[in-house]
Amino acid sequence: MVNAVLGDRLFTAAVTPMHADESIDHSALSAMLDSDIRRGVEGLYVCGSSGEGVLLSEAERIAVAETAVTAAAGRVPVVSHVGAMSTGEAIRIAGAAKDAGVAAISMIPPLYYGYSTPDVVRHFRSVIDAVDLPFVLYNIPQFTGRDISEGGFDELLALPQVIGVKHTSRNLYGAERILSRYPHLSLVNGFDEFYLPALSIGASGAIGTTVSLQIELFLSLRRRFDAGDLAGARAVQVRINDTVEGMVEVGVFGAAKYLGGKNSVPLGDCRAPLPSLDDAGRARLDAVFARLQAHIAITAEEDARAV
Repeated sequence: MVNAVLGDRLFTAAVTPMHADESIDHSALSAMLDSDIRRGVEGLYVCGSSGEGVLLSEAERIAVAETAVTAAAGRVPVVSHVGAMSTGEAIRIAGAAKDAGVAAISMIPPLYYGYSTPDVVRHFRSVIDAVDLPFVLYNIPQFTGRDISEGGFDELLALPQVIGVKHTSRNLYGAERILSRYPHLSLVNGFDEFYLPALSIGASGAIGTTVSLQIELFLSLRRRFDAGDLAGARAVQVRINDTVEGMVEVGVFGAAKYLGGKNSVPLGDCRAPLPSLDDAGRARLDAVFARLQAHIAITAEEDARAV
């Protein structure tokens, strides 16, 4: 089901630009997000994995949400990830995000202590009850050790405040089962390399690290899929995956900042302990960027001929 906040929109999982001292560069953040929107990005997802959210302080995460809402200026919705180690901190971040004007909040399950599923449900429910905003469950089991699609979260998925699941998992069977039981939810694809397969099982949008880098390709893939041109959509997915593969080879989060800087302003390195890029990595990404521009050009030519 398509809802007003998520729709079938293509959200960037925005990085968080930083100065050399690891403080947040809010000027670069504003410039980057404005550039993303002008190039066609349809929504902003901040302080998630790509945004190094769990490495940011409570105050920093609130400030990022405020900057994002200001930069968006009502043009696209902003979703803020507010997941935290403690329930109280998550509630405070979520409340401040609401005050900043975000359209929705999102959360990963709590980490480290091996919480039971009822513990996690209670954690989510406490935030949902405390902050009256649309809520997106963030399923990223390779980082959290918990796959929401494997069951135990029916109480949450049935809540009217819960509008969707950001599914960053290769378990498309589990995602399809969520949709079959809860057709009112939006399933939002989180692995960019799975955008076309996710659409085939009913996903209605994407929140991804490379969406802003190759928004032209994501928009084209969606158009081709909607038109029933599956061969054409697959050809674009292959091009998207070429960029994803090149980024993964050198470290996806640092790569996203480096390549994103080519479309706006320099975005700095990741916060330690995430690694910084070396000269060899940057050289490899220069080649990835050149191939990406070629992919964008050929896709535009194909789309123009199809009109």
